Amino acid sequence: MLGEYSEFAADQVSAVRFHPEDEHPFRSKFERDRDRILYSKEFRRLSGKTQVFVTGFDDHTRTRLTHTLEVSQIAQTVSRYLGLDETLTKAIAIGHDIGHTPFGHIGERTLNYIMNGCDRIKDFNASNEKGKRGFKHNWQGLRVVTHLEKINRGYDGLNLTDYTAWGILHHSKIKYGECKINIDGVCSLRHSGTKCTNRENMLSLDFYDQYNRYLNENSWTLEGLVVRMADEIAQRHHDIEDGLEAKIIDKDEIIGQLKDLFRKFLSDKDKEKLENISKEEDKSYYLSGISGFIVNFLTTRLIEDTSDRLKDIKDKYHIRASLDFSAAKSEIKSKLCKGGTSLYSLVSYNGDFSEREEKLQEYLGNRVLNSYLAQRMDGKANYILRNLIKAYLTNPQQLPDKTILGLYRHIMEANEWDRKYHNKPATEIVGDLRNILRSDHFEINDIKYRHSLLRTICDFIAGMTDQFALEQYELLYGEKMIGKL
Repeated sequence: MLGEYSEFAADQVSAVRFHPEDEHPFRSKFERDRDRILYSKEFRRLSGKTQVFVTGFDDHTRTRLTHTLEVSQIAQTVSRYLGLDETLTKAIAIGHDIGHTPFGHIGERTLNYIMNGCDRIKDFNASNEKGKRGFKHNWQGLRVVTHLEKINRGYDGLNLTDYTAWGILHHSKIKYGECKINIDGVCSLRHSGTKCTNRENMLSLDFYDQYNRYLNENSWTLEGLVVRMADEIAQRHHDIEDGLEAKIIDKDEIIGQLKDLFRKFLSDKDKEKLENISKEEDKSYYLSGISGFIVNFLTTRLIEDTSDRLKDIKDKYHIRASLDFSAAKSEIKSKLCKGGTSLYSLVSYNGDFSEREEKLQEYLGNRVLNSYLAQRMDGKANYILRNLIKAYLTNPQQLPDKTILGLYRHIMEANEWDRKYHNKPATEIVGDLRNILRSDHFEINDIKYRHSLLRTICDFIAGMTDQFALEQYELLYGEKMIGKL
């Protein structure tokens, strides 16, 4: 039944902002969250960032923005049928990848290795100490909305509600996997062949611990969990479609996989649809047919399995209204954790189906994400980003004015900045700061300076589009990479 579990919808009264604000006369808290993300610069730049294949590879290849819109559509469908808050769902969905790098996940991994001091650049990043390490796109998304974007002189960030912030962070795993070292001391997760000397700390994300203050124990929502699963559904769908478009896989292969993997879960109607798609010769129609089938199939199953789970929770905790759910959140979370599961299990597939879906993910990872075409692009993207960081570290005077101003605001105490640069024009300030960089850059042993410069460069590169990164590489190195990925 449509909206059957509205008792689980997020209660806007319970949602809080880190910096208190007056309520808006016409828009709800979640509508304001949605709009602040929608109008941000970082959101607009998603149109130029890689999803799987580098932007510009093909006019029909997905970008981070088109992926984001598809996630939003899927998540809103699930929320509507469960009776959850669609506006909060959309706010989280359109913001979920706002911290993503150019060139997709290879950009994320490249920055993480450098920000952990594992991939050394002139040993400038060799001393990354506790509290300064790591990069991950969902944590960076939280940094974007709480620090990097600006809408008010009184504080940094967009000042979103804790519910929206939590959803952005938890749409993806909040930790990396374990560092795997072979007998030669080389980490298998790295693209560099140098030995790892920082095994125990390699994949740390402790730089982002400072942003935990924006969240509280009960910031989690079912809307955020829905977006997490919608993201997975969208990835399956576009990995299939982009793989077909790039001719990495063919129609018969993917249909055969779907039949084999989900044999026990396919209805007669599902089988008929797949049979009709297999007979279709026109690419336009079988592409849309397969895409439509996989999105509908996975979404329907998610709604059905989650509905069963919510019914059990509703009965067990006597939830009859949103306030009942708010009051029970701590207990629900605690019992799930004690039982060896997590919050993520609340919105998920049931056991057997989940295993089959994981097999589909594994298959697409091997056939599409690990294809020659995708890996070739990843290798070159890693090379470009690493060399951009090397160039900026070697000569940080090449950084834009705004980035240099941000660097020194971060380094200097507020009173020191005001004493030196109060009421001075930005052009004069930047010239002065570039002189400092030129005179003592590599001679500075100040750990704070080194960390601040490295993180500033990291933020700058993370916010780039694919095209801008390529253009900067060409400007800095004189080597044209456009069109070669």
